[in-house]
Amino acid sequence: MSFLASLWGVLAQMAPWLLGGFLLAGIISELMPAKWVASVMGGARGLRGVLNAVLIGIPLPICSCGVLPLAAGLRKAGAGRGAVAGFLVATPQTGVDSILATYAMLGPAFALARPVAALATGLAGGVAADFAGGRDADPHPAEEKPKCCCCGCHKVASVQPAERPVFVRIIRKAYLDLLGEIARPLAVGLAIAAAVAVFVPEDFFTTAFCGGDWIQMPLMILVGFPMYVCSIGSIPIAASLMAKGLSPGAAFVFLMVGPAINAASVTTSAALIGRRATAAYAATIVAGALLCGIAVNALPAGFLPHIASQSSVGHTSPIGHLAAAALVALMLFHLARTFLPAHKPRNSEA
Repeated sequence: MSFLASLWGVLAQMAPWLLGGFLLAGIISELMPAKWVASVMGGARGLRGVLNAVLIGIPLPICSCGVLPLAAGLRKAGAGRGAVAGFLVATPQTGVDSILATYAMLGPAFALARPVAALATGLAGGVAADFAGGRDADPHPAEEKPKCCCCGCHKVASVQPAERPVFVRIIRKAYLDLLGEIARPLAVGLAIAAAVAVFVPEDFFTTAFCGGDWIQMPLMILVGFPMYVCSIGSIPIAASLMAKGLSPGAAFVFLMVGPAINAASVTTSAALIGRRATAAYAATIVAGALLCGIAVNALPAGFLPHIASQSSVGHTSPIGHLAAAALVALMLFHLARTFLPAHKPRNSEA
């Protein structure tokens, strides 16, 4: 199967759920704007503060880069160290958009396991950060824009103008702002998935590692940490790796580690909550991913996804093809806005 055929097969499978997920994400973003989140979490302390932060963060459609400036705003608003750590752990792992896309490609078990894992590791990471001790970081750090994947997702914390009708604001938020923020990392993730499907030999991971989860899972941690991959972009990559023999548990480790932690999140969180708390939150992600991977592999075979080695375009419904075409058009529009120089009107001379 050619690269383009494999890429289109993945797109047609994900697109209907992804477009619907962005619409839900736009609704949630309008219901829970950044200022409201900051006002609710401001001053949050202890276990209750961690729980509030995790429950608020799980449905938010924010990736590992966009969560950083929002976490800085929460810290400035008075949120406790544990609440900020829990928010940093749980929020990038999932969201309403990625849950629907996970259901489309990996089935209901993975779609349910992702928010459950985000909840468990977010609570554990927040509590661990609170108990880590050490000098608490400055709760009012200077606002900065961390360098990350350059996808523009730091703009997610901005509040959209309220003069437009609600429906228009939701559509703009869903398909202009949110989709635009992940267009580049999603395109990269889809390209990697298609390349794996075409160029990696069948049963590569089963043959190379003899089916050893104790090798595959740490390998996925090493692969996921340096990647700036969003929770949606990680889905086709995980599916393509599973089609080549990677165990479901190891794929789930990648789904957790890839979006949840990277160099930018570690350095920024150290400035926000301190080094000891950051070490505790990072260790929680790694340990939690391994435990969740083991738990996923322990599920009955009927609950685990069975990924075909090749995505069949011919078996895709017409709705899937239409949704894929719409998604490609939107992504090309956003990618063109990213790479082409912005139009700047000429200033009139006085």
